[in-house]
Amino acid sequence: MPILEFRDYVVDDMKYIKNKNFRSKKDDIDLKPKVDVKLEADVNFCTNCGTDIRNVQVEVKQPVQEAAQENAMPTRKSQRVNSNQDQSQNASLGQDFAQSMRTFDVHNMWEWFVNSWKHPFAEQNADKWYGWITLLAEDILVGLGLFFGAQRATSSVLGSDIASSTSNFTFGMAIELIFFLLVAQVAWIGSAYLAYKVIYNKNKDFLQLTNHIVQTSNLSVIFIVIFLIFMILAGPSGVVMASLMLWLSAIFFGMVLTVVVLGDPNPVHDNFYGYLLFIVLQAITGVIIFMLISSMIIGQIGSSFLNLI
Repeated sequence: MPILEFRDYVVDDMKYIKNKNFRSKKDDIDLKPKVDVKLEADVNFCTNCGTDIRNVQVEVKQPVQEAAQENAMPTRKSQRVNSNQDQSQNASLGQDFAQSMRTFDVHNMWEWFVNSWKHPFAEQNADKWYGWITLLAEDILVGLGLFFGAQRATSSVLGSDIASSTSNFTFGMAIELIFFLLVAQVAWIGSAYLAYKVIYNKNKDFLQLTNHIVQTSNLSVIFIVIFLIFMILAGPSGVVMASLMLWLSAIFFGMVLTVVVLGDPNPVHDNFYGYLLFIVLQAITGVIIFMLISSMIIGQIGSSFLNLI
């Protein structure tokens, strides 16, 4: 129902005057009605004070429902704009990845490796997926090293026949270990990402953060290559050195995560609580992954014994 508003009082289509003060045109005396005044539709003068209301300029107000609909329209428009922005960002990421795959150059990636060894914290203009390709390659090298080491150990202790019969079992375990290592790296880098957001109250691109972490920890690739060489060539006698290289690689990666989380200046929140969150998330994900790997190994051993029987 439209509402008519004029000067100092409000009239609707029932000619209903609200509690408003107005001045009489006749004697210029302030009239202050104590109660609301109701007028018929054909009345042109106020029944309380005699004021002529025929020539009063009025303004028609929209009903509440229509006003609410108009107010909701900008909200819907903003939601559509945000949705379009998200879609454009996702499309941009896909285009960047496709462009990176088309322009892949082994020489550029090798230069990225060499520069990361010389200057770990230097900013480099590298493709966003260099970091994850490097982590996947490291995990594959670790899996291959464990496979060859287990085969050599089984052959030297139980004979070549037993080693050949258990090769499928060992290879399957190596593949699953590669998968779990990659999951652990995703979880720990994700923990660093969340801790960084809490400490500095700003987002950092996840792929760029991964690149920065891997670039800083690229010396661990050298440790993993040495580990693989010892596992392939040294046999049981090189297990100690190979294990040392593997532990150095893991410790180095953990140190780099800590430096990346706490290394930027001007934190918004206290570093201690952000780092505490990082440690807790690392511990939780580490326990979960350890339980999954343990259940996987137990299941593989049980199935191998059943096959032997």
